[in-house]
Amino acid sequence: MPDNKKIYPYILKLLIFTILFIAALYFENAQQQRLLVLISVFLLFAANNVAKYFVNKESRLYCVLFIADLALIYLLEHNSRLLINYFLHSFYIIILLEASITLEMKNGIIIGIATIITSMIKFIYLIYFKFNLSNISQLVFFFIINVLILTVALFARYNKQERDKKEILYKELLDANKKLKEYTDEVRRLSVVEERNRIARDIHDSLGHNMTALIMQLQMAEHYLKTDYSKSQELLESSVKTAKDSLAGIREVVKTLRNADASLSASGAIKALAEEFSEKTGIETELNINGKITDNTKAAEAIYHIVQEGMTNAARHGHATKIWLELDYRDDSVIFSIKDNGTGAVSFAEGYGIRGIRERVRAFNGSVEFKPENGFAINGFILLKAQEDL
Repeated sequence: MPDNKKIYPYILKLLIFTILFIAALYFENAQQQRLLVLISVFLLFAANNVAKYFVNKESRLYCVLFIADLALIYLLEHNSRLLINYFLHSFYIIILLEASITLEMKNGIIIGIATIITSMIKFIYLIYFKFNLSNISQLVFFFIINVLILTVALFARYNKQERDKKEILYKELLDANKKLKEYTDEVRRLSVVEERNRIARDIHDSLGHNMTALIMQLQMAEHYLKTDYSKSQELLESSVKTAKDSLAGIREVVKTLRNADASLSASGAIKALAEEFSEKTGIETELNINGKITDNTKAAEAIYHIVQEGMTNAARHGHATKIWLELDYRDDSVIFSIKDNGTGAVSFAEGYGIRGIRERVRAFNGSVEFKPENGFAINGFILLKAQEDL
């Protein structure tokens, strides 16, 4: 079904054709029979143009309808009382523009050339019957005008097609970039999962083995405790060594897990911090985290300590009953806001806590602002690239 918005150019075109045709009839002063022929041909021409609205522009039928236009315009001119009726002749210019704009480049050139040739037939007849410089000048003038119109229209069409291609290519590049980013995130997520599985296997293989050995050594030590004290002592010493080795293995696994999954644990760590703070102090905390958590472990650690110190400050100095925490993670920065409903202060001295927040923010080339009004607010940001580039 054709788009209703595209019908307006067709209505405007038919209106222009109708006005030009009425003007042509005014100068024709045609008799009843000639007038009937002209009106009949024009109605066929109008119906042909209405049919274009319902036909696919890429089909051959659409080109055939243009050829029918040329034949009907020629019939109008042929039945005209005047040698050249310029109102009827202007139909060619409109058809020329329409063909250049709506048809694809190759068909537009073919129909355009056919339109120019058809529009010159009357002028050739005119020169044939009355050969003079004026008639030749008219033919050359209208030929140049038609060629210029065709050239400019096709050039404009070509530029539009090129712009459309660039826009389509740009959109495809954006889509490809988005998909690539999603694929990268998925690979990163799968890598984390794979690393966790590897750590689980390491725990099962090494720690499980050590725990089994430790249990057996303790059971043997218990068995020899009454019969062979020295043997039992030896087994206990070996058990202590096995336990120390197991503890070292656990610490190594925990360290690896923290480094491999800092971005996923950062959010959970801050949530746990806020919940633990509320349980211990009775102060209500409202935490809001936006965006994708950074995988920059140093930045995640800095944000954690900034939030921790901000809540501590609210409880220790502000006597607050509620704290609002806002973290906005972006591609190149983290914006933070810590606000409480405490007493606030007209002026305040910076202690170790506030100074520590400033130092952490400065380490990431960020900025922080303290507002001791209507409670106490800490607003600032850190740049993620700052630490990555160091």
